Amino acid sequence: MRKYGAALAVVLSLLLSTQAVHAAPNPNITIVNPVSGSTIYSDNLLVSVKIATASAIKVSVTQEYKVVNGENTTVTLEEYQKTDKSELASVAFGTTESFVSTNALSFYTKKVENVKPGVYKITVRTVDAEDKVIFTNSNPVEIKAKEESAGDSAAAESPASGPAQFLKGLLKIIFNN
Repeated sequence: MRKYGAALAVVLSLLLSTQAVHAAPNPNITIVNPVSGSTIYSDNLLVSVKIATASAIKVSVTQEYKVVNGENTTVTLEEYQKTDKSELASVAFGTTESFVSTNALSFYTKKVENVKPGVYKITVRTVDAEDKVIFTNSNPVEIKAKEESAGDSAAAESPASGPAQFLKGLLKIIFNN
């Protein structure tokens, strides 16, 4: 009887431990651009993902809202991070795209056009052969109108933005610095 109890405990622990892995980010997937928590002054969003091992991924972009009196209202990144997740709503922006990498190192890039000011979340799901999600990586970013950047001294003083930020992030990821 003890052997069956021990075997049952081992099997249950294995099953339950794999459940926790599903929520974890994939260490072989890095969302290079946009940088998590960044603010972008544009009406376009360039999504770039580094894939460090052969993998199948699904990339989606959602606009994040706070639900107030049953209505979706746009929020700033700071408000988004402070808001209880039960008060948030995600609305798909465009379609989810699939990409399969058979190489040891690949990059996936997608241009998302006509984004409006607000918070967006880039989500990369690693899927197995049965199309089941095994890892999830995500980055929230804030989009602001281009006009806001002209009068914003903090944006003018930022060390890198747009393509410069992308290249800096890409080089940092590649060289692990």
